[in-house]
Amino acid sequence: MTIQIENNKILDFVEYVDSFYNPATGIYPITGATVEVITKAIKTYIAGVSESEAIYQEGFVGQTWGGGDTVDRERVRDLILENPECEVVE
Repeated sequence: MTIQIENNKILDFVEYVDSFYNPATGIYPITGATVEVITKAIKTYIAGVSESEAIYQEGFVGQTWGGGDTVDRERVRDLILENPECEVVE
């Protein structure tokens, strides 16, 4: 069972993550971190976390949705970096 999040909160979170990892304008740019890549990573992340401590997808043990906070953003960053086309800009 996954959590339900309002669409506007997801859109806000996409913008938040993009403001950090956008390859052209992000604070910590990641090459290949398009809005599509970010959105896919967020969908994967949300599918793996729940409102309770029970996690239903392997690899997300102990993770809960923090409402789109810094921890959520960093976990999504890790998923973005699993994409072979994405890497941190040095």
